[in-house]
Amino acid sequence: MRFKGIIVLVAAILLLLPLWGAAQQPLRVAVLPFTVHSAEDLSYLRNGIWDIISTRIIVEGQIEVVEKPLIERFFADLRGAGVSDQEARWLGARVGAAYVVYGSITKVGEYISLDAKVVHVPGQRATSSVFTQHKGMDEVMTKVGAFAQDISSRILGQTTSYDRKGPGQLRQHLAYQSLGYSKLMGFPKKILKGVDAGDVDGDGKNEIVVAGEHQLWVYRDEGKETKLVAEFQASSAENFITLDVVDITGDKKAEICVTNAIEDNLRSFILTFEDGSLRYLAKGLDWYLRVVKVPGQGDSLLAQHMGTDKDYEGSMRLVQWTGKKIKMGKRLKAGKGQLPKEAEWLFSFTSGKFTAPEAQEFLVMEDTGKIRLLDGNGDLQWKSSDEMGGSDNYLDRPTVKADKRGAVASYPRRIYFPPRMVVKDLDGDGIDDVVAVVNKFTAGEFLSKVRLYDKGYVTALTWDGMSLANVWRTQDIPGYVADFQIKDVDNDGRDELMTVSVTSHSLGTEVKGLLLVYKLYE
Repeated sequence: MRFKGIIVLVAAILLLLPLWGAAQQPLRVAVLPFTVHSAEDLSYLRNGIWDIISTRIIVEGQIEVVEKPLIERFFADLRGAGVSDQEARWLGARVGAAYVVYGSITKVGEYISLDAKVVHVPGQRATSSVFTQHKGMDEVMTKVGAFAQDISSRILGQTTSYDRKGPGQLRQHLAYQSLGYSKLMGFPKKILKGVDAGDVDGDGKNEIVVAGEHQLWVYRDEGKETKLVAEFQASSAENFITLDVVDITGDKKAEICVTNAIEDNLRSFILTFEDGSLRYLAKGLDWYLRVVKVPGQGDSLLAQHMGTDKDYEGSMRLVQWTGKKIKMGKRLKAGKGQLPKEAEWLFSFTSGKFTAPEAQEFLVMEDTGKIRLLDGNGDLQWKSSDEMGGSDNYLDRPTVKADKRGAVASYPRRIYFPPRMVVKDLDGDGIDDVVAVVNKFTAGEFLSKVRLYDKGYVTALTWDGMSLANVWRTQDIPGYVADFQIKDVDNDGRDELMTVSVTSHSLGTEVKGLLLVYKLYE
């Protein structure tokens, strides 16, 4: 019996040996040449990065790479300038790869970013992303090795994720990765002011709306192509200040709401899409307009007057559609259960449930850029030590020599408009996250009429029991971030982050506006 048992054991071991051998086989990975987004010829950089990644992702006994001649043979069959996940899997299957790495190299000014996608060919694991950004060629080439090692970690499943309940897995925690953009659109010689999204044409899908100084563009994300749907041109005397897209008429089409000024007089307007073009639903409104999350109302379009010698005057009111015209409606009152007394201006506050699902709280941004978290009674819960916001979006009032509250000053007033704060439960835990802009000064931080910016980024904060703590942020964006929004841009059922920025806006240098889209979920 003992002899028979030994025979059975040996036979079992012999049967399992092929399985153990297969399990020990290294993963075969195909690294594709990256797509280049630049006005310069960066083919040398593309080839160098391709070589470095192909050699540095190798892990003895765990990862091997597909030979370049074999990749080149099938890569030539791919159509278009870019590569999709589906095309990557097609190529990977033909070269016998378990994973395919593809991506892009983007150069904007002195900044060069690398954005890689790691695709599982059988499709059993979600595509993951690796991003890095550096200043100058030398820095890129010295850091690309670490970039390749990060790709190896993704392939081997060694990366820690910020794992919360939500509509898909939220992109990684800031401690591990900042977000890199998935789409870029340039607006040469344009100063961009705002960005938002909504179903403008009533077809059940969202469009992207971008605002310049006195021009609007409506785009539809169609995958590889971004199609221009409509355009609106105002006179050069007009100054678009803020942009919001929201359905205020209840017709299942989103209206485009713009705070606008001519000289120092508010002449705001609301547009609607009809018969393939944009037309006025209302115009000449002497109101500021902004969509703000209001307790009991949700995201609501608010209006407020400008004072004769103050930045703002009177109560904030809900904007209403009567069926025939737009009017100022219900007044928002300060006091217990309503707005805190600090929420005076529609651009400086928002509300949400930041510390608990049943809480009703407020965020107020001070002139310094510091944020205060107030409970429903207006009591201070927390105050940021870092400054948020920062803007070069302003309105000059040359005849008003007063500060924001009307006190006499020795110089004409310039009103700076803070970027929006977005409140959303991004990770599905029942508690709201807050997303805000941070723009970094190079000069002018304490001056009233000169502001120069080096870079900006968008950051998300969530309550950790003691404070609103950073959980992710975007890459650094050259210049300054003028506006952002979080909505479903590509109509895939998940929200994306979109930003508009201005790369240069002073000292005679040529300006350029950028629209960037970031994937928040993997």
